[in-house]
Amino acid sequence: MTSSAFLRPATTDDAAAIADVCGRAARQAYAPLVSPDYLERVLGHFYGVERLRRETTPTSTWSGFTVAQEDRRVVGVAGSGRSSGHEATWELFVLYVAPDAQRRGIGRQLLEHVVADAQRASALCLQAAVMPGNLQAMRFYESCGFAAAGTRPIYAPHGEQGGPPEALIYERMLAI
Repeated sequence: MTSSAFLRPATTDDAAAIADVCGRAARQAYAPLVSPDYLERVLGHFYGVERLRRETTPTSTWSGFTVAQEDRRVVGVAGSGRSSGHEATWELFVLYVAPDAQRRGIGRQLLEHVVADAQRASALCLQAAVMPGNLQAMRFYESCGFAAAGTRPIYAPHGEQGGPPEALIYERMLAI
């Protein structure tokens, strides 16, 4: 099924909806992979409404959030920016679709929007971190032209306290 979601830049008014989508989708994806308290700490750290409000504004290294909207409801979100360690690399930091809106092409639509952003920024590749064991995400990225490219320490500030120490890196080379 193909999505007819409308993509637009997020505004501060979208912060609660973004938090809701990220929270519901992350709980669905990660509940079998990490401890419940780890998951709640990560969600609180990265997807608190106040932090999301602050991060809606793009900068020279952060694209801000893009939301997918259907019938005036936010059903997906993506956020990306330049890698801090590699000038030619763009990172997909956030890509979530509400559980009730999955498998309709919204994730792919958001991802292609991020690819276009990365290409406009002259990035040579796009990277996405995947939690070990998240087979759905691995299959999704592979179906979108990504390949496994190693590991890196996980960005979550909680170390091995209920979650993995490293993320799997998937990478897609970009045509400029």
